[in-house]
Amino acid sequence: MSRADLARATGLRPQAVTRALNGAEGGGTIPPAWAAMLDALGLALVAVPVESVTGGPVTLPSDPSALEREITQRVSAAVREALSTQAGSGATPQGDGGSAGGQG
Repeated sequence: MSRADLARATGLRPQAVTRALNGAEGGGTIPPAWAAMLDALGLALVAVPVESVTGGPVTLPSDPSALEREITQRVSAAVREALSTQAGSGATPQGDGGSAGGQG
């Protein structure tokens, strides 16, 4: 998929896609609070094909705001799951200083 195709599929301008992919100002960076929480829980934010996780394709919203809400909900669910798992095991999470890819 080209950057132009990705822009059309997400409803973003091609320049916004380029900024996000390059990590430039106004691009797609992980908010510092999320990076800190993920690091503290020993979690890494990774992208994998949806089919490898769910066994089939998932349709995500093409509206950028709706897509951001969906991603936030999924990350929040993963954080809640990690918290409940660690609370049940008595484990103390260890951050690795940047596994979430956030700004320090």
